[in-house]
Amino acid sequence: MSSISAKLVELYAADLGSDSIIQFAANCNPQGPGVVECVEKGRLAAPSASGPRSLAFNPNPLLSNIAVVSLEMTAQVWLIRRRMHDGCLEGVSRPISLLPENWPIQEGTEIQFNRGRWASDAVWSPDGKYVYAAARLHDSISVFSIQYQNGRYRTSAVIVQGLKLVQRISTQGVTPRCLGMSGCGEFLLVCHQHSHDVSSFQRNGDDGTLTFVNKLDVNCAACVKLVRADTVV
Repeated sequence: MSSISAKLVELYAADLGSDSIIQFAANCNPQGPGVVECVEKGRLAAPSASGPRSLAFNPNPLLSNIAVVSLEMTAQVWLIRRRMHDGCLEGVSRPISLLPENWPIQEGTEIQFNRGRWASDAVWSPDGKYVYAAARLHDSISVFSIQYQNGRYRTSAVIVQGLKLVQRISTQGVTPRCLGMSGCGEFLLVCHQHSHDVSSFQRNGDDGTLTFVNKLDVNCAACVKLVRADTVV
């Protein structure tokens, strides 16, 4: 009779309805795809009525405990972290708006929809230094740099302090729903639901800023992912 040892993994879900980030512990069968057991481990309350929409952990191994959350109903991004000593989630800093102070325009139609606030997706650059977050209605991408305590790496650990706005740029379309970052970090794609296209931007690796390149027509574009050409069958 052979014994099967399970591997413990963690799952995280952004729950828009309950304004929370839910943390699950899952025991997975290493000899197959089935999950043996999945139980709730913890829950982080997001700001009331903020509507967490997307969640992405930092790809840099030194910052793998840091995640960014897109708050749909308040058009903000929120930096959170998984605490090292107990694995629980906590906020790093206050949520940051994706919108300029003069938005929405009082004469515009956008103010009729949740007062012009409607965020969508947020992604990291591959090096983990920058966050890119899209705002629908305003149709823009906000670029943020990650800020460290004392502005530098500490000797013993990397301590994250928050995010700083670097750039806000038009997505060149209407209703950006999803962002796709290339694995090399040189390009960012934005799909637009209501202008029916995908915009491409070139990314400056030195300062994180974006420059518009061109657009491709795609009907009702809602999701965009980049894959290596040699992996497509």
